[in-house]
Amino acid sequence: MTLPTATTSPGTGRTAYVALLALSTLGTLSSTIMTAPINEIARSLDATPSQIVVAVSAFTLAMVLASPLAGWTCERFGTKRVLLAALVLMVVAQLGASTSGSLVELVAWRALQGIACSAIPPAVQQTLARHWAHRRAQAMAAWASAIGVGQALGPPLGGAVADLLGWRAVFATHAALSIVLFVLVVWRVPTVRAGRPPMHVTGMTTLVVGVGALVVSFTWAGQGGSAVVGASLVGVGVAALVAHAVLALRSPRAFVPARLLIERRYRRSTAAAATSMACLGVVIVSTPLHLGRDWGLGPGAIGATTLALAAAITVFAPWSARLGRRWSPRSVLGGSLGVLATGMLLLAAVGSHEYRAVVLAGTVVVLALTGAAIGIVQAGSALGVMRSDAASGTSSGAALGIHNMMRFSGLAAGYAWVATTWPTGSLWWVYGGPVVLVGATLMVLAGPPAAPTEDATSTAGLTR
Repeated sequence: MTLPTATTSPGTGRTAYVALLALSTLGTLSSTIMTAPINEIARSLDATPSQIVVAVSAFTLAMVLASPLAGWTCERFGTKRVLLAALVLMVVAQLGASTSGSLVELVAWRALQGIACSAIPPAVQQTLARHWAHRRAQAMAAWASAIGVGQALGPPLGGAVADLLGWRAVFATHAALSIVLFVLVVWRVPTVRAGRPPMHVTGMTTLVVGVGALVVSFTWAGQGGSAVVGASLVGVGVAALVAHAVLALRSPRAFVPARLLIERRYRRSTAAAATSMACLGVVIVSTPLHLGRDWGLGPGAIGATTLALAAAITVFAPWSARLGRRWSPRSVLGGSLGVLATGMLLLAAVGSHEYRAVVLAGTVVVLALTGAAIGIVQAGSALGVMRSDAASGTSSGAALGIHNMMRFSGLAAGYAWVATTWPTGSLWWVYGGPVVLVGATLMVLAGPPAAPTEDATSTAGLTR
Protein backbone atom coordinates (compact mmCIF):
# COMPACT_ATOMS: atom_id res chain seq x y z
CA MET A 1 0.00 0.00 0.00
CA THR A 2 1.11 3.59 -0.54
CA LEU A 3 2.15 5.30 2.66
CA PRO A 4 0.96 8.88 2.98
CA THR A 5 2.93 11.43 4.90
CA ALA A 6 1.46 13.78 7.43
CA THR A 7 1.21 17.50 6.70
CA THR A 8 -0.52 18.74 9.85
CA SER A 9 2.11 17.98 12.48
CA PRO A 10 5.88 18.10 12.43
CA GLY A 11 7.52 14.82 13.27
CA THR A 12 4.79 12.61 11.86
CA GLY A 13 5.67 10.58 8.83
CA ARG A 14 5.90 7.10 7.42
CA THR A 15 7.38 5.49 10.52
CA ALA A 16 4.55 6.82 12.67
CA TYR A 17 2.00 5.76 10.07
CA VAL A 18 3.38 2.22 9.92
CA ALA A 19 3.49 2.07 13.72
CA LEU A 20 -0.19 2.98 13.96
CA LEU A 21 -1.09 0.30 11.44
CA ALA A 22 1.11 -2.17 13.32
CA LEU A 23 -0.87 -1.40 16.48
CA SER A 24 -4.07 -2.33 14.64
CA THR A 25 -2.43 -5.54 13.50
CA LEU A 26 -1.30 -6.29 17.06
CA GLY A 27 -4.82 -5.80 18.38
CA THR A 28 -6.29 -8.22 15.87
CA LEU A 29 -3.41 -10.62 16.43
CA SER A 30 -4.25 -10.83 20.12
CA SER A 31 -7.69 -12.13 19.18
CA THR A 32 -6.68 -14.60 16.46
CA ILE A 33 -3.33 -15.95 17.61
CA MET A 34 -4.94 -18.71 19.70
CA THR A 35 -7.37 -19.98 17.04
CA ALA A 36 -4.98 -22.40 15.30
CA PRO A 37 -3.89 -24.20 18.52
CA ILE A 38 -7.42 -24.02 19.96
CA ASN A 39 -7.80 -27.80 19.97
CA GLU A 40 -4.48 -28.28 21.78
CA ILE A 41 -5.40 -25.68 24.39
CA ALA A 42 -8.76 -27.39 24.96
CA ARG A 43 -7.08 -30.76 25.50
CA SER A 44 -4.47 -29.29 27.83
CA LEU A 45 -7.08 -27.57 30.00
CA ASP A 46 -9.60 -30.41 29.74
CA ALA A 47 -12.21 -28.21 28.05
CA THR A 48 -14.92 -29.13 25.54
CA PRO A 49 -15.14 -27.31 22.15
CA SER A 50 -18.00 -25.14 23.44
CA GLN A 51 -16.11 -24.32 26.63
CA ILE A 52 -12.89 -23.33 24.87
CA VAL A 53 -14.88 -20.87 22.76
CA VAL A 54 -15.40 -18.95 26.02
CA ALA A 55 -11.64 -18.29 26.15
CA VAL A 56 -11.89 -16.80 22.66
CA SER A 57 -15.05 -14.82 23.33
CA ALA A 58 -13.94 -13.51 26.76
CA PHE A 59 -11.50 -11.27 24.94
CA THR A 60 -14.25 -9.85 22.75
CA LEU A 61 -16.79 -9.54 25.56
CA ALA A 62 -14.32 -7.41 27.51
CA MET A 63 -13.76 -5.22 24.45
CA VAL A 64 -17.51 -4.75 24.10
CA LEU A 65 -17.83 -3.55 27.68
CA ALA A 66 -14.72 -1.36 27.63
CA SER A 67 -14.97 0.23 24.16
CA PRO A 68 -17.24 3.22 24.93
CA LEU A 69 -15.10 4.28 27.89
CA ALA A 70 -11.91 3.60 25.90
CA GLY A 71 -13.03 5.96 23.14
CA TRP A 72 -13.84 8.68 25.65
CA THR A 73 -10.59 8.08 27.54
CA CYS A 74 -8.50 8.57 24.38
CA GLU A 75 -10.13 11.94 23.84
CA ARG A 76 -9.86 12.96 27.50
CA PHE A 77 -6.25 11.94 28.25
CA GLY A 78 -4.62 11.91 24.82
CA THR A 79 -4.25 8.97 22.46
CA LYS A 80 -0.54 8.32 22.99
CA ARG A 81 -0.79 8.14 26.76
CA VAL A 82 -3.72 5.72 26.52
CA LEU A 83 -1.93 3.54 23.95
CA LEU A 84 1.13 3.18 26.16
CA ALA A 85 -0.96 2.20 29.16
CA ALA A 86 -2.86 -0.32 27.04
CA LEU A 87 0.36 -1.94 25.80
CA VAL A 88 1.68 -2.33 29.36
CA LEU A 89 -1.57 -3.98 30.40
CA MET A 90 -1.43 -6.20 27.30
CA VAL A 91 2.04 -7.49 28.21
CA VAL A 92 0.91 -8.38 31.73
CA ALA A 93 -2.24 -10.12 30.47
CA GLN A 94 -0.42 -12.13 27.79
CA LEU A 95 2.22 -13.34 30.22
CA GLY A 96 -0.54 -14.27 32.65
CA ALA A 97 -2.33 -16.28 29.95
CA SER A 98 0.87 -18.18 29.20
CA THR A 99 0.90 -19.49 32.78
CA SER A 100 -2.80 -20.44 32.99
CA GLY A 101 -3.42 -23.74 34.74
CA SER A 102 -7.16 -23.91 34.15
CA LEU A 103 -9.83 -22.68 31.76
CA VAL A 104 -11.06 -20.17 34.35
CA GLU A 105 -7.60 -18.60 34.62
CA LEU A 106 -7.24 -18.41 30.85
CA VAL A 107 -10.66 -16.79 30.49
CA ALA A 108 -9.76 -14.17 33.10
CA TRP A 109 -6.47 -13.29 31.41
CA ARG A 110 -8.16 -13.17 28.01
CA ALA A 111 -10.71 -10.73 29.39
CA LEU A 112 -7.89 -8.49 30.63
CA GLN A 113 -6.33 -8.66 27.17
CA GLY A 114 -9.63 -7.49 25.72
CA ILE A 115 -9.76 -4.50 28.07
CA ALA A 116 -6.25 -3.53 27.00
CA CYS A 117 -7.02 -3.98 23.33
CA SER A 118 -10.21 -1.90 23.50
CA ALA A 119 -8.14 1.29 23.50
CA ILE A 120 -6.28 0.50 20.28
CA PRO A 121 -9.02 1.01 17.62
CA PRO A 122 -10.29 4.42 18.83
CA ALA A 123 -6.76 5.69 19.53
CA VAL A 124 -5.51 4.69 16.09
CA GLN A 125 -8.63 5.99 14.34
CA GLN A 126 -8.47 9.34 16.13
CA THR A 127 -4.75 9.73 15.41
CA LEU A 128 -5.13 8.87 11.73
CA ALA A 129 -8.11 11.21 11.39
CA ARG A 130 -6.18 14.06 13.04
CA HIS A 131 -2.75 13.76 11.42
CA TRP A 132 -3.67 12.23 8.05
CA ALA A 133 -6.98 14.00 7.47
CA HIS A 134 -5.96 14.89 3.89
CA ARG A 135 -5.75 11.17 3.01
CA ARG A 136 -8.69 9.91 5.01
CA ALA A 137 -10.00 7.31 2.55
CA GLN A 138 -6.52 5.88 2.04
CA ALA A 139 -5.82 5.85 5.78
CA MET A 140 -9.07 4.03 6.61
CA ALA A 141 -8.46 1.48 3.85
CA ALA A 142 -4.95 0.92 5.20
CA TRP A 143 -6.40 0.55 8.71
CA ALA A 144 -8.76 -2.16 7.47
CA SER A 145 -5.86 -3.85 5.68
CA ALA A 146 -3.82 -3.77 8.88
CA ILE A 147 -6.65 -5.63 10.61
CA GLY A 148 -6.43 -8.16 7.80
CA VAL A 149 -2.70 -8.52 8.40
CA GLY A 150 -3.50 -9.42 12.00
CA GLN A 151 -5.98 -11.99 10.75
CA ALA A 152 -3.34 -13.30 8.35
CA LEU A 153 -0.50 -13.53 10.83
CA GLY A 154 -2.50 -14.80 13.83
CA PRO A 155 -3.38 -18.38 12.82
CA PRO A 156 -0.10 -19.32 11.10
CA LEU A 157 2.04 -17.62 13.75
CA GLY A 158 0.06 -19.20 16.58
CA GLY A 159 0.14 -22.57 14.84
CA ALA A 160 3.88 -22.46 14.14
CA VAL A 161 4.79 -21.34 17.66
CA ALA A 162 2.49 -23.96 19.19
CA ASP A 163 4.01 -26.72 17.06
CA LEU A 164 7.56 -25.71 18.01
CA LEU A 165 7.26 -24.52 21.61
CA GLY A 166 3.77 -25.36 22.84
CA TRP A 167 0.63 -23.27 23.09
CA ARG A 168 1.81 -21.30 26.14
CA ALA A 169 4.59 -19.75 24.05
CA VAL A 170 1.93 -18.29 21.75
CA PHE A 171 0.92 -15.75 24.40
CA ALA A 172 4.53 -15.03 25.37
CA THR A 173 5.28 -14.26 21.72
CA HIS A 174 2.48 -11.71 21.62
CA ALA A 175 3.83 -10.11 24.81
CA ALA A 176 7.23 -9.71 23.15
CA LEU A 177 5.64 -8.04 20.12
CA SER A 178 3.75 -5.69 22.43
CA ILE A 179 7.02 -4.59 24.05
CA VAL A 180 8.51 -3.82 20.65
CA LEU A 181 5.53 -1.67 19.73
CA PHE A 182 5.63 0.10 23.08
CA VAL A 183 9.12 1.32 22.21
CA LEU A 184 8.00 2.36 18.74
CA VAL A 185 5.03 4.31 20.09
CA VAL A 186 7.26 6.18 22.56
CA TRP A 187 9.73 6.96 19.80
CA ARG A 188 7.62 7.98 16.82
CA VAL A 189 3.85 7.97 17.23
CA PRO A 190 2.20 11.41 17.58
CA THR A 191 -0.72 12.06 19.86
CA VAL A 192 -4.08 13.72 19.67
CA ARG A 193 -4.11 16.19 22.51
CA ALA A 194 -6.38 15.72 25.47
CA GLY A 195 -9.63 17.61 25.42
CA ARG A 196 -12.69 18.11 27.57
CA PRO A 197 -15.23 15.70 26.10
CA PRO A 198 -18.54 15.53 27.97
CA MET A 199 -19.09 12.56 30.27
CA HIS A 200 -22.61 11.50 31.14
CA VAL A 201 -22.05 8.77 33.70
CA THR A 202 -25.63 7.51 33.69
CA GLY A 203 -25.66 7.38 29.91
CA MET A 204 -22.37 5.50 29.82
CA THR A 205 -23.55 3.05 32.47
CA THR A 206 -26.89 2.26 30.83
CA LEU A 207 -25.20 1.75 27.46
CA VAL A 208 -22.54 -0.63 28.79
CA VAL A 209 -25.01 -2.57 30.94
CA GLY A 210 -27.54 -2.81 28.11
CA VAL A 211 -25.24 -3.99 25.34
CA GLY A 212 -23.12 -6.03 27.74
CA ALA A 213 -26.09 -7.93 29.16
CA LEU A 214 -27.36 -8.80 25.68
CA VAL A 215 -23.94 -9.99 24.49
CA VAL A 216 -23.39 -12.01 27.66
CA SER A 217 -26.81 -13.61 27.14
CA PHE A 218 -25.65 -14.84 23.73
CA THR A 219 -22.55 -16.38 25.26
CA TRP A 220 -24.59 -17.86 28.12
CA ALA A 221 -26.92 -19.52 25.63
CA GLY A 222 -23.92 -20.89 23.76
CA GLN A 223 -22.78 -22.63 26.92
CA GLY A 224 -26.19 -24.23 27.46
CA GLY A 225 -26.88 -22.10 30.52
CA SER A 226 -30.19 -21.79 32.33
CA ALA A 227 -32.97 -20.32 30.20
CA VAL A 228 -34.16 -18.30 33.19
CA VAL A 229 -30.78 -16.62 33.59
CA GLY A 230 -30.57 -16.02 29.85
CA ALA A 231 -34.02 -14.43 29.75
CA SER A 232 -33.13 -12.29 32.77
CA LEU A 233 -30.01 -11.01 31.03
CA VAL A 234 -32.04 -10.11 27.95
CA GLY A 235 -34.57 -8.30 30.14
CA VAL A 236 -31.85 -6.32 31.91
CA GLY A 237 -30.20 -5.46 28.60
CA VAL A 238 -33.40 -4.24 26.96
CA ALA A 239 -34.40 -2.20 30.01
CA ALA A 240 -30.98 -0.56 30.22
CA LEU A 241 -30.97 0.32 26.52
CA VAL A 242 -34.46 1.81 26.78
CA ALA A 243 -33.26 3.91 29.71
CA HIS A 244 -30.22 4.95 27.68
CA ALA A 245 -32.41 6.00 24.75
CA VAL A 246 -34.62 8.09 27.02
CA LEU A 247 -31.58 9.79 28.55
CA ALA A 248 -30.04 10.42 25.13
CA LEU A 249 -33.23 12.08 23.90
CA ARG A 250 -33.88 14.20 26.99
CA SER A 251 -30.51 15.09 28.47
CA PRO A 252 -28.49 17.99 26.99
CA ARG A 253 -25.39 16.23 28.37
CA ALA A 254 -26.10 12.86 26.74
CA PHE A 255 -23.07 10.59 26.32
CA VAL A 256 -23.61 10.85 22.56
CA PRO A 257 -26.70 12.68 21.24
CA ALA A 258 -29.22 10.20 19.83
CA ARG A 259 -29.56 12.10 16.55
CA LEU A 260 -25.90 11.43 15.78
CA LEU A 261 -26.18 7.69 16.37
CA ILE A 262 -29.23 7.28 14.12
CA GLU A 263 -27.82 9.43 11.33
CA ARG A 264 -27.88 7.33 8.13
CA ARG A 265 -24.15 7.16 7.49
CA TYR A 266 -23.25 6.23 11.06
CA ARG A 267 -26.11 3.75 11.44
CA ARG A 268 -25.46 1.98 8.14
CA SER A 269 -21.70 1.83 8.61
CA THR A 270 -22.02 0.44 12.13
CA ALA A 271 -24.58 -2.20 11.10
CA ALA A 272 -22.43 -3.36 8.16
CA ALA A 273 -19.27 -3.51 10.31
CA ALA A 274 -21.00 -5.49 13.08
CA THR A 275 -22.45 -7.97 10.59
CA SER A 276 -19.14 -8.60 8.85
CA MET A 277 -17.49 -9.13 12.24
CA ALA A 278 -20.19 -11.63 13.24
CA CYS A 279 -19.47 -13.63 10.09
CA LEU A 280 -15.75 -13.35 10.77
CA GLY A 281 -16.23 -14.65 14.30
CA VAL A 282 -18.08 -17.71 13.03
CA VAL A 283 -15.43 -18.48 10.42
CA ILE A 284 -12.29 -18.03 12.52
CA VAL A 285 -13.55 -20.34 15.27
CA SER A 286 -15.59 -22.96 13.44
CA THR A 287 -13.11 -23.54 10.61
CA PRO A 288 -10.20 -24.54 12.90
CA LEU A 289 -12.56 -26.68 15.00
CA HIS A 290 -13.86 -28.41 11.88
CA LEU A 291 -10.45 -28.99 10.31
CA GLY A 292 -9.07 -30.35 13.57
CA ARG A 293 -12.07 -32.49 14.57
CA ASP A 294 -13.08 -33.98 11.23
CA TRP A 295 -9.81 -34.03 9.29
CA GLY A 296 -7.13 -34.25 11.98
CA LEU A 297 -5.15 -31.15 10.99
CA GLY A 298 -2.62 -29.80 13.48
CA PRO A 299 -2.12 -26.15 14.46
CA GLY A 300 0.40 -25.40 11.71
CA ALA A 301 -1.73 -26.85 8.93
CA ILE A 302 -4.85 -25.11 10.23
CA GLY A 303 -3.01 -21.79 10.35
CA ALA A 304 -1.77 -22.22 6.79
CA THR A 305 -5.28 -23.04 5.55
CA THR A 306 -6.99 -20.11 7.24
CA LEU A 307 -4.30 -17.76 5.95
CA ALA A 308 -6.40 -17.43 2.79
CA LEU A 309 -9.15 -15.63 4.73
CA ALA A 310 -6.90 -13.03 6.27
CA ALA A 311 -4.73 -12.52 3.22
CA ALA A 312 -7.85 -11.68 1.22
CA ILE A 313 -8.98 -9.17 3.88
CA THR A 314 -5.60 -7.45 3.61
CA VAL A 315 -5.49 -7.37 -0.18
CA PHE A 316 -9.09 -6.39 -0.87
CA ALA A 317 -9.70 -3.75 1.84
CA PRO A 318 -8.19 -0.97 -0.34
CA TRP A 319 -10.58 -1.97 -3.15
CA SER A 320 -13.41 -0.37 -1.19
CA ALA A 321 -12.22 3.09 -2.20
CA ARG A 322 -11.74 2.12 -5.84
CA LEU A 323 -15.10 0.43 -6.13
CA GLY A 324 -16.76 3.32 -4.31
CA ARG A 325 -15.53 5.74 -6.96
CA ARG A 326 -17.02 3.59 -9.69
CA TRP A 327 -20.34 2.68 -8.09
CA SER A 328 -22.42 3.97 -5.22
CA PRO A 329 -20.48 3.24 -2.01
CA ARG A 330 -23.70 1.93 -0.49
CA SER A 331 -24.04 -0.45 -3.43
CA VAL A 332 -20.49 -1.66 -2.81
CA LEU A 333 -21.34 -2.41 0.81
CA GLY A 334 -24.56 -4.18 -0.15
CA GLY A 335 -22.89 -6.21 -2.88
CA SER A 336 -20.02 -7.20 -0.62
CA LEU A 337 -22.44 -8.32 2.07
CA GLY A 338 -24.18 -10.46 -0.55
CA VAL A 339 -20.85 -12.06 -1.48
CA LEU A 340 -20.18 -12.63 2.23
CA ALA A 341 -23.49 -14.46 2.67
CA THR A 342 -22.69 -16.62 -0.37
CA GLY A 343 -19.29 -17.44 1.06
CA MET A 344 -20.79 -18.58 4.36
CA LEU A 345 -23.13 -20.99 2.57
CA LEU A 346 -20.30 -22.26 0.38
CA LEU A 347 -18.19 -23.00 3.47
CA ALA A 348 -20.98 -25.23 4.75
CA ALA A 349 -21.29 -26.97 1.38
CA VAL A 350 -17.55 -27.52 0.93
CA GLY A 351 -17.01 -28.57 4.54
CA SER A 352 -19.72 -31.22 4.24
CA HIS A 353 -18.04 -32.93 1.28
CA GLU A 354 -16.81 -36.46 1.79
CA TYR A 355 -13.39 -36.14 0.10
CA ARG A 356 -10.52 -34.61 2.05
CA ALA A 357 -8.86 -33.01 -0.97
CA VAL A 358 -12.08 -31.30 -2.00
CA VAL A 359 -12.68 -30.03 1.54
CA LEU A 360 -9.20 -28.58 1.97
CA ALA A 361 -8.89 -27.01 -1.48
CA GLY A 362 -12.46 -25.76 -1.47
CA THR A 363 -12.08 -24.27 2.01
CA VAL A 364 -9.04 -22.25 0.92
CA VAL A 365 -10.85 -20.86 -2.14
CA VAL A 366 -14.04 -19.97 -0.27
CA LEU A 367 -12.11 -18.45 2.64
CA ALA A 368 -10.42 -16.15 0.14
CA LEU A 369 -13.80 -15.11 -1.28
CA THR A 370 -15.21 -14.51 2.20
CA GLY A 371 -12.15 -12.54 3.28
CA ALA A 372 -12.37 -10.28 0.24
CA ALA A 373 -15.95 -9.38 1.11
CA ILE A 374 -15.10 -8.76 4.78
CA GLY A 375 -12.15 -6.52 3.86
CA ILE A 376 -14.26 -4.34 1.56
CA VAL A 377 -17.07 -4.03 4.09
CA GLN A 378 -14.72 -3.17 6.95
CA ALA A 379 -12.87 -0.49 4.98
CA GLY A 380 -16.06 1.08 3.64
CA SER A 381 -17.68 1.05 7.06
CA ALA A 382 -14.64 2.61 8.74
CA LEU A 383 -14.57 5.47 6.26
CA GLY A 384 -18.33 5.93 6.50
CA VAL A 385 -18.14 6.31 10.27
CA MET A 386 -15.23 8.74 10.07
CA ARG A 387 -17.32 10.88 7.70
CA SER A 388 -20.38 10.85 9.92
CA ASP A 389 -21.47 13.80 12.03
CA ALA A 390 -20.94 11.70 15.16
CA ALA A 391 -17.22 11.26 14.48
CA SER A 392 -16.59 14.94 13.78
CA GLY A 393 -18.30 16.55 16.79
CA THR A 394 -17.43 17.09 20.43
CA SER A 395 -18.38 13.49 21.24
CA SER A 396 -16.24 11.96 18.51
CA GLY A 397 -14.25 9.70 20.84
CA ALA A 398 -17.38 8.33 22.47
CA ALA A 399 -19.05 7.85 19.09
CA LEU A 400 -16.08 5.86 17.81
CA GLY A 401 -16.15 3.87 21.03
CA ILE A 402 -19.80 2.96 20.49
CA HIS A 403 -19.08 2.01 16.87
CA ASN A 404 -16.30 -0.31 17.97
CA MET A 405 -18.52 -1.63 20.75
CA MET A 406 -21.04 -2.73 18.14
CA ARG A 407 -18.30 -4.19 15.92
CA PHE A 408 -17.02 -6.33 18.77
CA SER A 409 -20.58 -7.23 19.78
CA GLY A 410 -20.96 -8.72 16.32
CA LEU A 411 -17.76 -10.70 16.79
CA ALA A 412 -18.94 -11.95 20.19
CA ALA A 413 -22.29 -12.93 18.72
CA GLY A 414 -20.46 -14.94 16.07
CA TYR A 415 -18.49 -16.80 18.72
CA ALA A 416 -21.66 -17.46 20.70
CA TRP A 417 -23.39 -18.79 17.60
CA VAL A 418 -20.59 -21.31 17.07
CA ALA A 419 -20.79 -22.46 20.69
CA THR A 420 -24.56 -22.86 20.36
CA THR A 421 -24.69 -24.68 17.03
CA TRP A 422 -21.45 -26.68 17.07
CA PRO A 423 -22.88 -29.53 19.20
CA THR A 424 -25.53 -30.14 16.47
CA GLY A 425 -22.77 -31.42 14.18
CA SER A 426 -24.29 -29.54 11.22
CA LEU A 427 -22.07 -27.08 9.38
CA TRP A 428 -25.19 -25.70 7.70
CA TRP A 429 -26.42 -24.48 11.07
CA VAL A 430 -23.02 -23.11 12.02
CA TYR A 431 -22.32 -21.18 8.81
CA GLY A 432 -25.90 -20.54 7.73
CA GLY A 433 -27.10 -18.58 10.75
CA PRO A 434 -25.19 -15.36 9.95
CA VAL A 435 -26.83 -15.22 6.52
CA VAL A 436 -30.03 -14.11 8.26
CA LEU A 437 -28.11 -11.27 9.89
CA VAL A 438 -26.75 -10.22 6.50
CA GLY A 439 -30.31 -10.02 5.19
CA ALA A 440 -31.33 -7.76 8.08
CA THR A 441 -28.35 -5.48 7.45
CA LEU A 442 -29.23 -5.15 3.78
CA MET A 443 -32.60 -3.82 4.92
CA VAL A 444 -30.80 -1.21 7.06
CA LEU A 445 -28.85 -0.09 3.99
CA ALA A 446 -32.09 0.52 2.10
CA GLY A 447 -33.71 3.94 1.98
CA PRO A 448 -32.69 7.43 0.89
CA PRO A 449 -29.01 8.36 0.60
CA ALA A 450 -27.05 10.13 3.31
CA ALA A 451 -26.01 13.73 2.74
CA PRO A 452 -22.81 14.02 0.66
CA THR A 453 -19.54 14.96 2.34
CA GLU A 454 -16.88 17.37 1.17
CA ASP A 455 -14.55 14.66 -0.10
CA ALA A 456 -17.26 12.40 -1.54
CA THR A 457 -16.34 13.28 -5.08
CA SER A 458 -12.77 12.11 -4.73
CA THR A 459 -12.86 9.18 -2.34
CA ALA A 460 -15.11 6.40 -1.25
CA GLY A 461 -17.31 6.18 1.82
CA LEU A 462 -20.80 5.43 2.88
CA THR A 463 -22.19 8.66 1.49
CA ARG A 464 -25.21 7.41 -0.41
